[in-house]
Amino acid sequence: MWLSARFVDENVAFSRMPSDVELDEVADDFDAIVVLVEDYELPYSLEEWEKRGVEVLHSPILDFTAPSLEQLLEILRWIDARVLEGKRVLIHCMGGLGRSGTVAVAWLMYSKNLRLSEALRRVRSVRPGAVETYEQMEVLKELESFLRSR
Repeated sequence: MWLSARFVDENVAFSRMPSDVELDEVADDFDAIVVLVEDYELPYSLEEWEKRGVEVLHSPILDFTAPSLEQLLEILRWIDARVLEGKRVLIHCMGGLGRSGTVAVAWLMYSKNLRLSEALRRVRSVRPGAVETYEQMEVLKELESFLRSR
């Protein structure tokens, strides 16, 4: 198992960006990947994943910011569809804290019906420092309100 991956459940993990020499190892462990970095941050092309049989969702988020609620829901629905197919999904940003941590917390809220506080505690138990900014916390609060109103 690729050691940089931090699992939040049996099928979903988050991490820092894999280096180009780690792509084969990551592809051996994961069937799908959510790439949250912007194009200029990528040291390899997204086709490198596809060549290895890994499905890719590229949903760029500016570093130290948060996705909109709509973008976050799109990411969560994409992950959910892959998990329902029995696939393992890796979420990654640059350092594996802010952007990917935000999506990992959101995933637990969305898939396990957890409150924000519990989802954040679980994610930070495997990756201290996950979710770095006020803006990231705010979109998670917005997600919590949205999920509770359904």
